[in-house]
This record gives sequence, structure tokens and C-alpha cells, in this order.
Amino acid sequence: MAELVTGPDGAVVDGVLRLGRDGTVGVEGYEVSTVRTPHGLRYDVRTPDGSSLSWTTPVESQRTLILGGARSGKSTEAERLLADHPDTLYVATGGDGSADPEWAARIAMHRARRPSTWGLAETIDLVPLLDSPGPPLLVDCLTLWLARTMDACDVWASPDRVVEVEAEIAALAAAWSRTPRLVVAVSNEVGAGVVPADPGTRLYRDLMGRVNTTIAHHSTTVLWCIAGRTVPL
Repeated sequence: MAELVTGPDGAVVDGVLRLGRDGTVGVEGYEVSTVRTPHGLRYDVRTPDGSSLSWTTPVESQRTLILGGARSGKSTEAERLLADHPDTLYVATGGDGSADPEWAARIAMHRARRPSTWGLAETIDLVPLLDSPGPPLLVDCLTLWLARTMDACDVWASPDRVVEVEAEIAALAAAWSRTPRLVVAVSNEVGAGVVPADPGTRLYRDLMGRVNTTIAHHSTTVLWCIAGRTVPL
């Protein structure tokens, strides 16, 4: 009988064949096939004595935040990170673009380059998605999530309602930190330019900085995109 020993770094078959989280170390006489499942990478092994066994890598929550300026390559990098997950759910926070032809054209471009197997959710209600188990999420983007959340709270007309936005940010950060899913979120860095002249834009800039800082604090990986290049932070 084949012997399977599991540990925090993977599994070992018969003391010689190592099965890792992202691949296998081949040994002559052992036939190994892999398939990605919602529960992790499953190894199916046939040993030299004819025994068969399976082992699935445990899924770890992985949270990646990708920051950068406009047209820096953030969305492209996010899509690349999840390219090998055909069941990814793309979460679009900017609406359908029906009222703005230019925005609609940008949405169409994004849709055309995404895998046809990916799902789509157009919403800013991110907490229920983060709290529920399921396939990987790509949230694009937190910048539009904040703008639409501020709209929903009518902060532009009633600045004192900023406390409601701050509560939404706190709820998002809490859900982000506890999510069982593999998640990637895109967000703009808006604090590197000049100080905005009007109070509303200054408030938006300050809240965007708070969103980015808070989500980054609860992320396992933070990446910075500039001119199409990606730098880990």
C-alpha cells in the first residue's frame, strides 16, 4: 500500500514523491496528474505497485491589492494573476456605462480581453461577495466603489454624512480581511498629485487614501503598477 504523509508544506508519497502547493517533484515510476478544483489543486497519483491515491492542497485565503495611477497597467496585471482560474468572478464597480459612450467603450474593451468563462457582477455591494465562499474575485475597482458609495451617502451635498462612508470602508476592510476566497482588487493612487482646490475633491482624495491604506494593511500582497511594470510593496 502506498503511504501518504501530509504536512504544512505539502505531502509526500512513499517518502520519495513530493506534492507541493503549486507543483510536484517527479519520481520515476509514479504517474501524477493534477486538476484545479474550488478546494485547491488535486493530485491523483498511481504508484509503482499499482496503488492509487489522491490529495488536494488546502486553499489559503490570498488577498492582493494592486495600486497605481491611471493607465498604469493595474487591470491588466490583475487579469494576468487570475488568468489560470477559469471560474473567476469579475466584480465591476463602475456600472454598465449606458449613460456615457466613452465609458461604455472602455467597458467593452475590458470585456473583450477577459476569458469568456469568467462571470460578471456589476455591484458595489462587496461585503456579501467577500463573506461567501466561491471562486476567485477580481474587484475592479475600489476607486469607483468609493465614488459610488459617496454618491449613495449623498456626501457631496451633506459632508457631515462622511461618517456613513467611513463605516462602509470599515465594513469592507473587515470583510476583505476574513474572506475565504482568493481575491484581487484594483485601486487608483490619487494622492501623489497637487492638493485639490475644492473641498469635495479633497475629501474624496483623503478617503481614497484611507481605503487604500486600510485594504493594504489587510492584504497578503500589495503591488504597485507604473508604466506597465509591477513592483511589490
